Amino acid sequence: MKFVPSRRVGAVVLVTAVTGGSVVAGIATAATSLKIDAVNGKLAFTKKSAKAKSGKVTIRMANPSSFPHAIAIKGKGVNKKGKVVEKGGTSVVTATLKKGSYEFYCPVKGHEAGGMKGTLKVS
Repeated sequence: MKFVPSRRVGAVVLVTAVTGGSVVAGIATAATSLKIDAVNGKLAFTKKSAKAKSGKVTIRMANPSSFPHAIAIKGKGVNKKGKVVEKGGTSVVTATLKKGSYEFYCPVKGHEAGGMKGTLKVS
């Protein structure tokens, strides 16, 4: 009878080890997902600033405008651009970012200069 309880203890330790591994894996793969849309009829985004945690950051931009737009991230050696999309499309950009300040912008010629940009603070 003493042999059976030791098996139960072994099973509890195994479950704890597996659960602990899952928790660690979940923390390691944490990511930030942001939604920053284009404004219809203007060279602007719906936000001028955004915040994210360091690590993998994804920004999705819906384009309701008749002008083509995209979303991009630059700064601190990063320069990633999403696909340019027409009205009704969604542009997506993903980058691995360290703590600091970055710029999100529209990479279509003249749009960033026209004010289609904002600040992304990563902590």
